[in-house]
Amino acid sequence: MRVLILGNTSSVFPKELRDELSKKAIKASLLDNKTLELFLDGLSVDRSYLLKFKKYRNIPKVNVLVKLFLIGKIIKYNNFDVVNIHYSFWQAIILLILFRKLNVKFIITFYGSDFYRSSLKMKKKQTLLYRLANALTFTNPVTKEEFVNLYHDFEEKSYVCRFGLKTLDYIDKNREKSKAHIKKHLNYKIDKVIVTCGYNATKAQQHEKIINELSSLDANLLSKIQFIFPLTYGDERNRDRVKNLLKESELDYLVLDKFLYEDDNAYIKLGSDIMINVLQTDSFSGSMQEFLYAENIVITGKWLPYTVLDNHGIKYIKIDQIENALGSKLNYAVENISSLKKELEININIVSRLSSWNNTIDRWLDTFENTQK
Repeated sequence: MRVLILGNTSSVFPKELRDELSKKAIKASLLDNKTLELFLDGLSVDRSYLLKFKKYRNIPKVNVLVKLFLIGKIIKYNNFDVVNIHYSFWQAIILLILFRKLNVKFIITFYGSDFYRSSLKMKKKQTLLYRLANALTFTNPVTKEEFVNLYHDFEEKSYVCRFGLKTLDYIDKNREKSKAHIKKHLNYKIDKVIVTCGYNATKAQQHEKIINELSSLDANLLSKIQFIFPLTYGDERNRDRVKNLLKESELDYLVLDKFLYEDDNAYIKLGSDIMINVLQTDSFSGSMQEFLYAENIVITGKWLPYTVLDNHGIKYIKIDQIENALGSKLNYAVENISSLKKELEININIVSRLSSWNNTIDRWLDTFENTQK
């Protein structure tokens, strides 16, 4: 079976999925949906389509047609059996219509935000795309159920396929290292409680509300905390805006703006004590699970669809809203950090069962292999 994953190569999920499929003897390639850089099975990279697309990339409307034409050529030339589209885009309808008779399976994968943050108009516009697709995958059953209920259709072709989290392996590898050693490596303050706020630079992280709430806290409490703001990817304008807001505040903070991999990515989780995750919308946050796996006290929003985690008994703190709620829960967590930490070991096994690649890859394989053409 030859699989093409069409996604953002700056995201870990399509890259890790490709790697895990390859371990199962599947010939999996990854195509960047913005640049058309093609990472073939094995270690080879084909940049010929990138160079062809580059000429048209900044020409509105024409660029979309050229991109679809080149993606079509890639699919046909490489004889892919399955095309897995990460983040649905309505123009992909053209691909599905063209390849419908060529026995190519098209599987659309939702991350969560691409469903929750799209307008009702766009949701309706993409109905034909979903009808033509061979399968639709979701990272949790709540999002799948909401999708099916919205369209009153597609139940029979909708599946829950979770991404594994490779970072869990790196957390295990470094778990026995002292927190002081890890903090020193990251330039964190060794004598302070480390509170990580969000995990990227998008507006959905609600940084402004978080900063405003934190700034209202008692000075004695703030003196015990160093706040970490990971802004390594996402909205560049929002990143600059968050940096300016932090400069104007009196918080003791550190901004992470360089993407970290493998051991360093694990260090961010292991070096932290408390993690704040109050996204506007989400599906099944991988980053939050990594902080849970590293035994962080996590403060998150009740409005987020984490029923799967709740049902498995994950220990975390939930708030109804950010304003007048986040501050009091953070104060509680800091003042009771030792006793709360003793309850967190249970999270390690739960996250491992739900999100290690060893426990998730077979579901992807089953969907790719058994979905009807």
